[in-house]
Amino acid sequence: MIGEPILKILVLSDSHRAIGAMYDAAILEDPDVILHLGDHVSDAEELSYALDLIDFYMVRGNCDFGAQAPETILTELGGVRLFLTHGHLFGVKSGMSRLKLEADRAGADIALFGHTHRPFLEQDSGVWYMNPGAARSGRYGVIEITDGTFTCELKELPE
Repeated sequence: MIGEPILKILVLSDSHRAIGAMYDAAILEDPDVILHLGDHVSDAEELSYALDLIDFYMVRGNCDFGAQAPETILTELGGVRLFLTHGHLFGVKSGMSRLKLEADRAGADIALFGHTHRPFLEQDSGVWYMNPGAARSGRYGVIEITDGTFTCELKELPE
């Protein structure tokens, strides 16, 4: 159908063992891809076993001691360049300048981060910055990509 997204991406972060909330968001949104931005990346690994037909990308956060996931990922999905990080390496709790420099250096269309547990969505100099908030609080983000164009939205599980 015309206007229907080619690719739907669920963005999660800071799950801190709230696997049920992540599962609920995945069932509600029915994504093609799930991104987990760290802090209990093992939750995303566990969720990936239950949802094994969905592609998962995950980065480790400051609470992911010993996790095998990378600290950052730069990837292209549906013609859109995504930069994934937890955010602690770029000092996002004290400002966005270091993350913005890295997103610009990487040529990202969207820079995704967590760490602060606060939802955030902003465009600056042609780059979108999204923090979905803490999954353990029922917060998440959705990116829909159609023909190389995209929309970003912050969401929350219904009560």
